[in-house]
Amino acid sequence: MESVRAVEGDAPIGRLYAAYGEHIHHQQDSAVAAAVVLAEVGLPAHHAEAATDERWDEVIRASMDEGLGLTGPDVGTPILGFEVEPGKKVGFFGPVISRRLKLAEGLRLWDGLILTVGIDCFWELKRTRTESPDFTPVD
Repeated sequence: MESVRAVEGDAPIGRLYAAYGEHIHHQQDSAVAAAVVLAEVGLPAHHAEAATDERWDEVIRASMDEGLGLTGPDVGTPILGFEVEPGKKVGFFGPVISRRLKLAEGLRLWDGLILTVGIDCFWELKRTRTESPDFTPVD
């Protein structure tokens, strides 16, 4: 991801994450070759070499440190970061959902999340998971 970001910019990152997600979560193929996923989204295969190139480790650690600096160390991923005012950023782990949402539902969820961002004392919402992930496409 960081090799792609450094050379191609941020624009293709979402497509690349989605393609990896398809292989890992939908096809249960966590061993998919990076070159395969890169080709699927139209990115140069040379980025696959970065997966085993230790020169990228520092960049990856810095990115993770930035995210964890917004949330604290006791969270997982995804981490979303927000600039709540100029120079002031906050972050949250999540949201974690069990199935794809229709656009209107997703936008309502996002709007609600945005409302929590500016509340300094807001820390967490959580409940027990009652269903397994469902990757069925929605209309």
